[in-house]
Amino acid sequence: MGIHVSSNVPMESTPFKGMEFEEDEIAYDFYNEYGRKAGFSIRKEYVNKCKKTGVVTSRRFVCEKEGVRGKDKRDQNIKNPQAETRCGCEARLVIILNRDSKKYVVNEFIAEHNHYLHLACT
Repeated sequence: MGIHVSSNVPMESTPFKGMEFEEDEIAYDFYNEYGRKAGFSIRKEYVNKCKKTGVVTSRRFVCEKEGVRGKDKRDQNIKNPQAETRCGCEARLVIILNRDSKKYVVNEFIAEHNHYLHLACT
């Protein structure tokens, strides 16, 4: 069940492979705004850093519903467990650092979700 992002997101607000950003936080803000317009929330999944300099070399931003929650070790003690919010959504934006230009480049962008999106008005 693939659900595409609605067409009310302007093309200039939609990420694409090869798009460049000055900083990884600018890419995060851009994808977060795209998600807000499209009807989903995002989170930072992982970051790779250079061991010598500490500079971010790659980063993955994912839909908030990516993956599945791990089993809670305290499972037998929980009386009212929280509802499952993750459903294994594959939507993501991956950026990598181009060492020549010192800019972050979109390496992978998947716009398709496996769940329904929120209405923009909510």
